[in-house]
Amino acid sequence: MATTAQLDAEALYSARSGAEYEQVRSDRRLAYEYLPTDDEHWQLAFGAQRELARQGRHRAVGMADLLISVLAVSHGLVVLHYDADFEVAADVLPLEHRWVVERGSLDQNPGEGY
Repeated sequence: MATTAQLDAEALYSARSGAEYEQVRSDRRLAYEYLPTDDEHWQLAFGAQRELARQGRHRAVGMADLLISVLAVSHGLVVLHYDADFEVAADVLPLEHRWVVERGSLDQNPGEGY
């Protein structure tokens, strides 16, 4: 299991206090291998976004998910998710991904596009 700066940022944003922030940060450092992001990863993500733009689908997946996808590809990892964005990313990247449960099987908030 691994994490990225983007995933850490999302997890830490949800902390409701300074103490919880520190606990989440500590737990993530112990639980996950950290995959650093560099300019090469950004350029690969922009390349994937460019290919999606050529297809008129560049707004179908966010840059955060493209970066996560690029990092997974770079390290030979499989992305476990419940997010259709990774299916779109896999159309333009050699991304291996798996839904954690069957698509559409979890309750959703109205307006979420999973």
